[in-house]
Amino acid sequence: MAPSHPDHGSHPLTNDQSAAIDAFLAEREDELLALVSDLIAIDSQIPPHADERQIVSFLVSVLEEANLAEDVSVVGQTPERPSLIARVKGTGGGQSLMLNGHTDTKPVGEAAHLWRTDPHTATVVDGNLFGLGATDMKAAVACMILAARAVRETGVQLRGDIVFGFVADEEAGAQLGSKFVAPLIDNVDAVLIGEPSGWEHDWQGIHLVSRGVCGFRIKVTGTQMHSSLSDRMPSVNASLKLADLMVRIGSELDLPFTPHPLGGVGPTLNTGVMIAGGTFFGVVPGQAEFACDLRTVPGQTREQVAQGIETWLDACRVADPDLQVDYAFEPGLDWIPWSELEAGHPLVAVVTDAASDVLGEAPPLGVFPGGTDAPWFSQQGIPTLPSFGPGTLTCAHGPNEFVSVRSIHEAARIYARIIANFCS
Repeated sequence: MAPSHPDHGSHPLTNDQSAAIDAFLAEREDELLALVSDLIAIDSQIPPHADERQIVSFLVSVLEEANLAEDVSVVGQTPERPSLIARVKGTGGGQSLMLNGHTDTKPVGEAAHLWRTDPHTATVVDGNLFGLGATDMKAAVACMILAARAVRETGVQLRGDIVFGFVADEEAGAQLGSKFVAPLIDNVDAVLIGEPSGWEHDWQGIHLVSRGVCGFRIKVTGTQMHSSLSDRMPSVNASLKLADLMVRIGSELDLPFTPHPLGGVGPTLNTGVMIAGGTFFGVVPGQAEFACDLRTVPGQTREQVAQGIETWLDACRVADPDLQVDYAFEPGLDWIPWSELEAGHPLVAVVTDAASDVLGEAPPLGVFPGGTDAPWFSQQGIPTLPSFGPGTLTCAHGPNEFVSVRSIHEAARIYARIIANFCS
C-alpha cells in the first residue's frame, strides 16, 4: 500500500541539474540504443514460444552493473514466469515512484513472413528502430534504467525511492505477472507505466485511464451429419448460424456505458478475433464458435456485460427456434479491470511538467486505447498512470514493430525529470 508522507509537492530541477542530466544522456545515446537492442535480442515471447527467465536475468545484471540494484527480488508463481522488483533507496521522507514495464511480447505469429527485418535483431531504418517488443515495451524499460542512472550519477538528491517493476505475463492477462506482483509491493506512492502513448504519432497523450479487457466466446451447436443428406434430412449448420450471429452482435449487443470525460471514449467490441468450427469435408458442422475482445471503460462491470450477452442471446433464440447457442467467458481474460488516475494527482503534474520541458508542449490528458497492468496496482491502493512511453501502439502485436529513435531519447530525458521531481 502507498505510504503517507507530509510533503507531496514536487521540487523542480534547477536549470543546471536538467542540463547535467541531458548532457549525461546525450553522451550515452549509443549505449541506450544498445540496451534496447540487447533486450529485443532476448526472445521473451509468451509461452509456449518462450518465457521471461533470460530477460529478467539480463536485467538483473544490467541493474547491478549500473549500481541500481540495492534491493532486488525476483518473484513469480512459476520459475518460468519471473518478475523483477528492484529498489534504489533515497535519503528518506520523500515520495517513492515505481517505473513499470512488462518484459514479455506477443508471439511473432502467422505474420512472420511479413517482417522486413529479423524480429529479434534490432535494426534502425530511417530513424526508426525495428524489432519485436521495440515499442511494446522494451524501449521504455531501457529508458527507465538510463534515466535512473542519469539522476543518480549527476548527483540529484532523492528523498524517495526509485522502484523498478519489470513484470511478466502482461500480454496474456497478467495472472502470473502484475496481478501476482502488485500485492507484494510496499512503500510505493505511485506507479508510472511506460506503455507506448501514441497511435498516430509519438507522445499523443498522457493517459490517465486504461480500458479494461473482457474476453468471451459465443458457441453454437448444430447437427453433425453426412453432408450429402443436408438437402434430404433436417439439419442445422452450426457455422452458418454462427456467421449470422457474428454479423449481428456488433449492432445488437447492448452494453450501457457512460462516455468518459477525456474525449468521450466508450467501449470497443472486436468480433471474431478467433473462429473455430466444423470437422472436415463431407460433414455438416455440429460445433462452431467465435471469440470476442471487448475493451471496457470506467463504470462498466462484468455482471453488466454478462447480462447484456444473455439478454441478446435470449432474443436470438426467440427469433430462431433452431438456434442452440451459449457463451462463456475466457479464463484469465474474463475481466481485466479498467483503471483510472485522478487528474489532480501529483504524478500527473510532474509528468506534465517533464513532458513540456522536453517536448516543448505537454500532450493532452487522455484515455489509453488498450489495457495495461495499471488495475492490478490501483486495486492495491497505489495510484497508477497507465501509459506514458515512447512509440506508437499501432505497430505493436504485428509485423515490423518499431519505435522512433527520437522518442527513445526523449523518453529517457522525460523519465529522468519525472524521477527527480517526484522523488525529491
